Amino acid sequence: MGSYKCDSCTRCFNSWHACTQHMSVLDHWQWPYDCETCNARFATERSAEQHMEAKDYWSYPYDCETCNDSFRFEDDRDDHQEEEGHYKHLYCSDCDRYFQNPNNLAQHMRSRIHQGTSIKCPFCQASFVTASGVSHHLETSSCPKAKNLSSSAIHRAIRQRDPNGVITERLLEWHEGNTINSTWNPSSAYNGHGYECYICHREFSTPRALEQHIRSPVHQAPLYHCPNKTGKCGGKRFPTLAALFNHFESEYE
Repeated sequence: MGSYKCDSCTRCFNSWHACTQHMSVLDHWQWPYDCETCNARFATERSAEQHMEAKDYWSYPYDCETCNDSFRFEDDRDDHQEEEGHYKHLYCSDCDRYFQNPNNLAQHMRSRIHQGTSIKCPFCQASFVTASGVSHHLETSSCPKAKNLSSSAIHRAIRQRDPNGVITERLLEWHEGNTINSTWNPSSAYNGHGYECYICHREFSTPRALEQHIRSPVHQAPLYHCPNKTGKCGGKRFPTLAALFNHFESEYE
């Protein structure tokens, strides 16, 4: 048996010359390197690459999930989608907008653009997208027709209607809200650099900003909790009803 074997069939030859003649006549050469686009085949990888470079026959099999760009390599496609926010699950088709993370997209989908403003304040009839929006409106005494309402007044009313503490904290001792002495002047809290909170010592640039901070629930003990104490939040606690509603809206949408 000859020592020179055909690339394709079982025939063997005593000389390389005879073997090459056979393979040329019968087209039995092995061409292991294919063009990615056409049917051309090559004996070496370098020859195939030169052909595809000259003809621009490189294939781009990895498509972006949302735009028309294609890529030669999966990593390049993934980098593009990460940089541009082009992952399909981060795309709002109605608005043709992309978002950097699922939370941003979820907030967009909950906005008035998609949800409308179907929830109204029972006093002034102002429209809101969510229950948390209405609650914040009332708890901050922002309603022009319910100025007597505040987070303290609302909490007191809910406690009376929730004797078993389904959503309200069962506090041993409770004092209403962040009450501020009527004679207190936030300008007196200036320390030479800014207006300083006497609780957390945070500084503010104006007396009004300090007063808003003091009146906010930031230093208030939690008054409400999620009733789903066995769920993933473990009965998370909140200082305001609006914060509790926001939790419901984000966790159970």
